Amino acid sequence: MTNHVRTAVVETPLDAAAITANIENPRCGAVVTFCGVVRNHDAGLDVIAIDYSAHPSAGPIMKDIADRVVQDHGVHAIEAWHRVGRLTVGEVAMVVAAAAEHRAQAFAAVQSLVDEVKTSVPVWKCQVLSDDSRRWSGL
Repeated sequence: MTNHVRTAVVETPLDAAAITANIENPRCGAVVTFCGVVRNHDAGLDVIAIDYSAHPSAGPIMKDIADRVVQDHGVHAIEAWHRVGRLTVGEVAMVVAAAAEHRAQAFAAVQSLVDEVKTSVPVWKCQVLSDDSRRWSGL
């Protein structure tokens, strides 16, 4: 049986439960899901929304990262989705789910993938502040 790896960069809302259901696997005793959610503050600023944009290479780069994480951590399935467009406080910006035989593998895979996506995938965020000003973050 081959490993399941799927990634996507989309403009539509993310359904963490559906994404997690995609990785169900009878070989796996652990499923770990991470949801990155827009929060209402950053460095003392009041955030009301974030405009996410991505380079066309973002999807393929996420796929390369996910393929590598599957091999490095021995997980059987992984999904990583990132949303672009305007997201308001409380909306889900990223979902990562991993299924593995053991919890340590699944937790390590999710953390590794999220960390690498944050540093390597060309997705940018422009924060919309409560005074209606804009601030680019994480460039």
